[in-house]
Amino acid sequence: MSTASTMSRPTHKVLPLLRSEISRISHRRLLRILALIFLAGIIIVSAISFFTHRETAGSTVEEIEQNRAQQQQFWDQCSANTDPERAGRRCGPNPATQPLENFDYGENKQYRAKEMLPVAVIASALAAAGIAFIVGASSGGAEWSSRSMTLQLLWEPRRLRLLVVKWLGLITVVLALAILGIALAVGLSAMTATLRGTWEGRLSSEFGSQDLWPMLSMMAGRGLVFVAIAATIGYSIAVLVRNTGASLGVAFVYFAVAENAVRLALMKYGPEPFMLSTNTVAFLIPNGLDVPGRRLDPAEIDPLQGFEETVNVHLSNLRAGFTMLIYTALLAVPAAWSFTRRDVG
Repeated sequence: MSTASTMSRPTHKVLPLLRSEISRISHRRLLRILALIFLAGIIIVSAISFFTHRETAGSTVEEIEQNRAQQQQFWDQCSANTDPERAGRRCGPNPATQPLENFDYGENKQYRAKEMLPVAVIASALAAAGIAFIVGASSGGAEWSSRSMTLQLLWEPRRLRLLVVKWLGLITVVLALAILGIALAVGLSAMTATLRGTWEGRLSSEFGSQDLWPMLSMMAGRGLVFVAIAATIGYSIAVLVRNTGASLGVAFVYFAVAENAVRLALMKYGPEPFMLSTNTVAFLIPNGLDVPGRRLDPAEIDPLQGFEETVNVHLSNLRAGFTMLIYTALLAVPAAWSFTRRDVG
């Protein structure tokens, strides 16, 4: 009987490793707290929206009658101090003789589905992406601070394979949470529109005039892609710096300082189409986003075409998504290279 060679390659299967990683991430206390806050926030906001909208448009009959009573009181006071022959010109027509609908001053408080459901998808996707980034950064950083990465490499020494499995586990968990959150937000919004609003009318101008459900499906799909990108960026930074706090600090410095500094320093050259935050918005909303590009020289301004000082650039959903993937690759590739080359001690 021959003994197994110590130099033979490990035969660990991927699925058990992936299940173990999904279980590890899903049982983390931070994820469960963030998930609870995320879902509770959707429910609370939906409840507030439900109770602040009405089944009918405009004011109620009681509010309209109250408005007429107030106007009648003002008219009576004005006419009491005015010659009856001049009361009509000075105080206006008698409210008692006017139609009741003239005193409907209320705005339309119906929940308009074709305007509010896209907002619900975008808001829930952004919130899920924020959680995905935090969970990705925390998941990567905690393994270095607790030194559990060294033990995992004893079980699976092929570093790149282990890194891919850990990334797949992270993406699986955050996408499951994002799907649940988006579905909950859309479901509650649809219920509010049915009970306290309307499904009629065209979409608002910022969303175009597309069919509602195909548009929502595409928005939700892009939202899930953005969640995966956010989780990948967070995890990549954590793998590079090997610290959760440093990962979150890098993100804060970038969005709060670096982007604004670049905008100010390179304003003449139009850096806005290359900003990560700008491309995020352009990727999520339907039909993309128009942003200011480079500044025009005075000689380039055509008075007949107006006095625009910048060249507008249209960021389509495809272009914005491609730009975000480039940024993600610029972080993920060095992170993978670092993980396979650096000492884990």
